[in-house]
Amino acid sequence: MPATFKVRGPYEIPCKGKQHPYIESGCDDFWKQPEVTNLANERGCYPFAIRAAKGFRPVYVGKTKRTFGKECFTYHKVADHYQPALADTGKGTPVMFLLTLGRARGPINNRAIAQLETFLIQNGVAKNPHLSNVQGTRQEEWGIAGIIRGGKGKVAASAKLFRQAMGLRGRK
Repeated sequence: MPATFKVRGPYEIPCKGKQHPYIESGCDDFWKQPEVTNLANERGCYPFAIRAAKGFRPVYVGKTKRTFGKECFTYHKVADHYQPALADTGKGTPVMFLLTLGRARGPINNRAIAQLETFLIQNGVAKNPHLSNVQGTRQEEWGIAGIIRGGKGKVAASAKLFRQAMGLRGRK
């Protein structure tokens, strides 16, 4: 049975300061929110994004080696990834999604978490070429018209049928 992740969020990240908002390292206020308190000890991936009127702009994708509570708001992540994005954004709310790995018995499926992180980075960089991740951001140099990285324009009927046949979700 494949590893299954559950999407949680988006959860707003509490900021300090009115004129120049900033996120505190550790961000204890985030984990005090009732809807995320029980997720601090979970594992998986955590995309950080800025939510604005036009939707979400992904900024960084991380994966846990330990737990969300110990890794999401380390000094390095706040200072090198979250804070620069917040400073560059005129308006917007910082949010985080938590993709938790459902667990049964046995060891944690680190391979599935790593594969999900790679997938999320590839999708994130397709939406935001300035994604702040260092590894895994090289965009693929191929596309399928009407499916993925295939440019704009009307989607051909054959592409729609191919998408259906292969169980793919592309642009509509």
